[in-house]
Amino acid sequence: MSSKPIERSARSFSLRLNLWYAAFFIFGCFALFLLAYFVLASSIQQKEKEVIRAKLEEYRAWYENEGLAGLSENFFNSRRRDKNAFFVCVAGPGNNTIFVSTPEEWRGFDLKELERSIRENRPWFSLSGRNHDHVWMFASALLGDGRLLQVGKSIDDSQALLMHFRFLFGVGMIVVIVLGYGGGAFLTYRALQPIRHLIRTVRSIIETGRMDARVPARATHDELDELVALFNRMLEKNQMLIRGMREALDNVAHDLRTPMARLRGTAEAALQSSADQATCREALADTMEESERVLTILQTLMDISEAETGTMRLDLAAVDLPELVRDVIDLYGIVAEDKKISLKTDLPDSLQILADRNRIQQALANLLDNAIKYTAQAGTVEVGVCRKDRDAVVTVKDTGVGISAEDLPRIWDRLYRGDKSRNEKGLGLGLSLVKAVVQAHRGSVDVDSEPGRGSVFTIRLPVGQVGKETDRIVAAGVAGAG
Repeated sequence: MSSKPIERSARSFSLRLNLWYAAFFIFGCFALFLLAYFVLASSIQQKEKEVIRAKLEEYRAWYENEGLAGLSENFFNSRRRDKNAFFVCVAGPGNNTIFVSTPEEWRGFDLKELERSIRENRPWFSLSGRNHDHVWMFASALLGDGRLLQVGKSIDDSQALLMHFRFLFGVGMIVVIVLGYGGGAFLTYRALQPIRHLIRTVRSIIETGRMDARVPARATHDELDELVALFNRMLEKNQMLIRGMREALDNVAHDLRTPMARLRGTAEAALQSSADQATCREALADTMEESERVLTILQTLMDISEAETGTMRLDLAAVDLPELVRDVIDLYGIVAEDKKISLKTDLPDSLQILADRNRIQQALANLLDNAIKYTAQAGTVEVGVCRKDRDAVVTVKDTGVGISAEDLPRIWDRLYRGDKSRNEKGLGLGLSLVKAVVQAHRGSVDVDSEPGRGSVFTIRLPVGQVGKETDRIVAAGVAGAG
């Protein structure tokens, strides 16, 4: 059991991110220290070479001007004044040493190594002591008579400085490793805190089933904060959808309960009675009427779902919108006359749109049916059509009961019926279907209403060139269906 948390921790994203951060931080500091070390070593070596080169030129000038005796005399005189001890050697053409002066503190210096360098005739070289505890640097130059002049200097102080720097480098790297991992852990913890909140929220939703849980948001306005905001918006949308589904199911169950109970009651009464054939036919007619009501509810729900998901098939063609409105008004003329409602129109001679005639007629019929249904006797219903910019606008205005501010945002929901509409016959799907059909045609619908003063429904449908617009919308509809 104890190995599982360790294995889980090793696989966690936060640990990997921490290790990556620490690795880059440590590698960057290591590269910086290494660069500083090489720059320092190069600078120290260059300074040592400048000192040796200056002495080499000075000794060569003495030899060229005063010969070997002058070099020897000037060298020993200057060594008394100079605190730095230099090695000087003059070798002949046969590599035989003519003059050599070795400082007393140069313990462990091997002249045989120097003779080998004379044979190789190298301008610059370094030699180490027998135990590698001392290091000397030498420079060589040919004299005018063919002899070789060599000048050397101990660089133990420089090596000690570089060794001290390497020690500090090692100590610094330990500190860097600790800071890299610790700082990486802190930054990773801070950076991934929204992810941990998101995980806890998702786990809470899975375990409790409550959709009201939200991820705590920060005010950093970074990518993770945007992710949290989008996730919370998604939860809100899902919560609204689930609430709508529950309400829709409740409404469906409520609306189907009555026709199904009537079906059952009619069938039982027909079976239990010894009535004649006419009574049975009447019972069958009632049964068909109620079953048709159920089928209408289900078919309307399917039409709305297809329209909202983009899978509704539209038989697009050029439609004269004013003519279509006149046909719908003719259908409801008798109903309006029975309620003594005045139907007024404001229609242009012609206005072509690209639409599915049957679907748009169904949407207009639902709006006109609602307007007549919720308008009292002797009221007025006005239907107008006009063109604004690139849209064809249809308005249905009534002087009915109006819609309350509480019901107004929800009238487009499926199976929703306000308090004033429950006394009227209907399914609660008409406006949902209107909105779905209009949006399937890339249009929009809105309402302006005030209780007691009536409502104004406005439909906007795009007006385009029949040929090209047909191809574009059909292609979009096929893509949505796929």
